[in-house]
Amino acid sequence: MTILKISTLVCVLMNGLVMASEPISLQNDTGETLMFHRLNNGEIWGSLIITDQVAASFADYELIVLQVDQNQPIKLDQAKRCGGGKSELTQQVTYSFEAKTSSNEWQFNQVEKARPDFLKLAGWDKDQYQHMRSDRRPEVVDFPIQGELAVGSLWQEFIQGKTVVFRYTDTDGELHRAKFSLNDSINELNKSPQ
Repeated sequence: MTILKISTLVCVLMNGLVMASEPISLQNDTGETLMFHRLNNGEIWGSLIITDQVAASFADYELIVLQVDQNQPIKLDQAKRCGGGKSELTQQVTYSFEAKTSSNEWQFNQVEKARPDFLKLAGWDKDQYQHMRSDRRPEVVDFPIQGELAVGSLWQEFIQGKTVVFRYTDTDGELHRAKFSLNDSINELNKSPQ
């Protein structure tokens, strides 16, 4: 597990940041791992790690979608690729969510073929998703939860939430849903020295 922890933070550590406390790990029924890290600068980052039960990696051209409970889904845009260049492939899959206007909840609806690029450039999905930068490696995606780059409400969503779901496509073209139960261990990061 130590090798896994070290490889999970390679990109973050390369930026000169170090961990202030031990990471907290959650594992789900399908074998994926979700880790939380508090850095010395006070930021909290998460890492989604694909299970060893899946031979494929994250598809280079597909975005990963994160949703805590029924909050507005967040697309993890690719800000950096550690050890790799930008893919020339275009996104082929999009996850559709329906907003329940009375309660401000977002319900997953269906998987659709991605719309043409000109619609994406025009911001066709801005009402459906929030966007946040992430760092991606073949089997790991690192994303900010609390800090300068994070969506403002995300940390509160994690603290108050019951579940977090990640939707992603692998290099074999299979769709995956990684669901994690959030528990009180996340609150331990609040108690860690900053």
